[in-house]
Amino acid sequence: MADDKKKNSSANRIKENDRMKYIGFEVFPGKTKDLFKSDAEKDKFVKNLQAKRASGKIIREDCILCEERVSTLDRFTLLIACLVIFGALFIPWYGVYDDIEDVAAVTEAVPHEHADSTALKTNLISPDSLGTVAASIDTMTMPIATTGKEGETGVVSEQKGTSEEIIHGFIAKKKSYKENTRLSGLGSLIAIGSVGGKLFSSGFILIITGIIFFIYTLLSIALPAYTVYGLFGLKGSADEKALKLKKILKYNWLLLILFGAALLFSFFGASYSFDAASTFSSLGDSYGVGTFLDTISWGIIVTLGASILVAVKGVEI
Repeated sequence: MADDKKKNSSANRIKENDRMKYIGFEVFPGKTKDLFKSDAEKDKFVKNLQAKRASGKIIREDCILCEERVSTLDRFTLLIACLVIFGALFIPWYGVYDDIEDVAAVTEAVPHEHADSTALKTNLISPDSLGTVAASIDTMTMPIATTGKEGETGVVSEQKGTSEEIIHGFIAKKKSYKENTRLSGLGSLIAIGSVGGKLFSSGFILIITGIIFFIYTLLSIALPAYTVYGLFGLKGSADEKALKLKKILKYNWLLLILFGAALLFSFFGASYSFDAASTFSSLGDSYGVGTFLDTISWGIIVTLGASILVAVKGVEI
């Protein structure tokens, strides 16, 4: 009985050629071919392999383990990113504005129905009466009102000679523009005495946000310098330097973490300890996420993007 089971199991065993047919979803659908075209080619390959092993080399030439972990292109790219972070300290990081209203007056001359100037009842002057009208108002002056409320109208009369009374009408129109104030990364460190006093005397959320961006600014100086040291100043073998650099590059995630924390705190909002709206209208009556997004400028965005680029390389190593 046992002999019958042995015969059946050996009979059902897949043959070598059939086994190769199913490797890799029919990569070898038929009978496999020899790897070498001739015995001479096989002998040459074996001799080369034996000579390589005798010399102590046991890894094939195309092995990915032999590739450099941090290439020259990678080092150059990371160096550029560090220089961008440092250079961004000199461009605006924060921006606020104040709405300035300017009231101007539009003046029109409307002659009174008197003497020979009845042709100038409106701004339209007929060609036939142009000479007569010009002769009668050649000495006319038109005072312009420079103050007034928006939409306000007024009339000013002026007597010219004995037969002409000129009436000046004006309409006040309001014009507004934004007066911007910007602060760079290094400028924020210099202005910490003036701006920081108002910031740190406000609500708890604003105090925490101020501390976060103060640390953010300092790290934007320290991290690029530390990364450049990791790229060109480390000692040891290639693998040792790569592993040390990997740890250094991970610190660049701190900028993203700090920015995310400041954005999260802005949703809770805070009150000002000073009349912010009267100084800069963009700050509003209280601090919130809208004020946060409206205040940050390109400098922070540039440092954030470059630091993420550097940190991602640390994941690849």
